[in-house]
Amino acid sequence: MSGEESRVGDAELSTNGRVLGTLAKLRHSPTSVAGLLIVAVLVAMAIFSAIDSFLFNRAIITWLHADPHAMDQSMRYSEPSRAHPFGTDRYGRDVFARIIYGSRTALTIGILAVGISFVGGVIIGAISAYFGGYVDDGLMRTVEVLYAIPGLVLAMIFMAIFGPSIYNLFIAYGIVGIPAYARVMRSEVLSLRDRQYVEAAKLAGLPRRTILFREIVPNGLAPVVVQATLSMGTVIIGAAALSFLGFGVQPPTPDWGRMLADGRTALLVAWWVALFPGIMIFLTVMGFNMLGDGLRDVMDPKTTVEDVGYDDFDVDAILEDDGHGERSPDEGDRQQAATDGGLEQHDADSSTTARGDRR
Repeated sequence: MSGEESRVGDAELSTNGRVLGTLAKLRHSPTSVAGLLIVAVLVAMAIFSAIDSFLFNRAIITWLHADPHAMDQSMRYSEPSRAHPFGTDRYGRDVFARIIYGSRTALTIGILAVGISFVGGVIIGAISAYFGGYVDDGLMRTVEVLYAIPGLVLAMIFMAIFGPSIYNLFIAYGIVGIPAYARVMRSEVLSLRDRQYVEAAKLAGLPRRTILFREIVPNGLAPVVVQATLSMGTVIIGAAALSFLGFGVQPPTPDWGRMLADGRTALLVAWWVALFPGIMIFLTVMGFNMLGDGLRDVMDPKTTVEDVGYDDFDVDAILEDDGHGERSPDEGDRQQAATDGGLEQHDADSSTTARGDRR
């Protein structure tokens, strides 16, 4: 095996080791595991509803439970029961089935909006930090202006201009989220652009675009990934708020925010219509936040005292080790050596004086 192949193999092993180490740490965090389980359930519900809707035209969920779009006025505002675990709404539609289908709407909006914010923020933040000067000033001043305006207000303005729909909703939140990602990416690139491997790439004659997007950006994505995980919950609750206000997803598409709005008018007579969608929004946001917090702790490059098991170390032995496996003298040894040296010098001086007197 050549030296180059050996280095590539070592790099692959190192990368695999980091990934496995990250997963191991994440597995040992109860908060992260709980968040991951909540997100996994949400993803499973969304995948099921997508397959059932596009491939089977809601035949599976109708066979298993009930069609989320089927109306039955005779079942209007039915209380939770075995036939309808979460009850029915004012049109007699099954709330449980609509919550399952609403998970696909929430997750679709979250993924697409975060994807737009992620790509746009990474590009803007990386270019701003790497090129600096007027480019940095112009881009970041624009980002700061957008960042100063509440995201919900910007999204409402966008929806008011272009009209309420699921497509405009994720585009609006995708644009609104770009400033946060740009600031995180800019900070990472500023800390990486003067590293030795970047200087080596410059000396090798690589184009600036290649250096930026192949050498710097991949090494600074960890905090951006954490930001994306945390942003999923924010986007989902923001989209639900817009749908609640009538600016988001429109009927008959199942949406948790819209279900909250429908249940608001019948809160006293049919509490379940608003309660269960509200619980789903809460659990979803909490799940993504818990997972994001866990990823942030795992991917933090700073090692804490608890992580390295500092209490298990013999601090005195570490401080006394001279780095070559030999014990360096402590303060008492040094004082004793100085005393012994002084006595030896005193004895030598006394002997010299005595010889001089005899002469």
